[in-house]
Amino acid sequence: MNINRRNLTVTMILMIFFLVFHSANAQKTIDDILYGDFREIESFGYIQVKVQQDQGAMIGLLDSAELTDYARLKFKNNFSGIPYLEIAAEESTLYQEEEKAKKVGSIWCRVWIVGEIYPIAYYIECKAGNYDHYEMWSDEVLGYCNEKEINQIVRNEINRMIENLAIVFFKVRGEI
Repeated sequence: MNINRRNLTVTMILMIFFLVFHSANAQKTIDDILYGDFREIESFGYIQVKVQQDQGAMIGLLDSAELTDYARLKFKNNFSGIPYLEIAAEESTLYQEEEKAKKVGSIWCRVWIVGEIYPIAYYIECKAGNYDHYEMWSDEVLGYCNEKEINQIVRNEINRMIENLAIVFFKVRGEI
């Protein structure tokens, strides 16, 4: 009978352990699973917008530098308490080491346009993550407009994407 008691005790302990472990994991949301690494980010080191075609200049689209400045401003507005400490390209390999890679975030966006007059097709994407997993989060939009609307649409979409990223970022960290 001692063996049966021991087996019963071990079985009960295992069942309790399983129930506790299962209930702890059941509390995780899909955002926690997909974006959990956002909890480790202490600062951002890379925020960049790249306009892919030269056609943008022909229709008056803001260039990569102007849109990067805009994205950095939107980062500052939406990521209160998270510093942006730009990392130079030659230093980026140091931050790809395992220890530092998860602590530094990055945001990069690309803008593609096709056409010079109505309809101008556009595709805008933004990706964010850390130096270990730089495509953890993404958002994208495809549409068309006229040449007078393109700058405002690009700015609005970059703003919307950075706001959505901030919501996910702070929600996963338990700050919303």
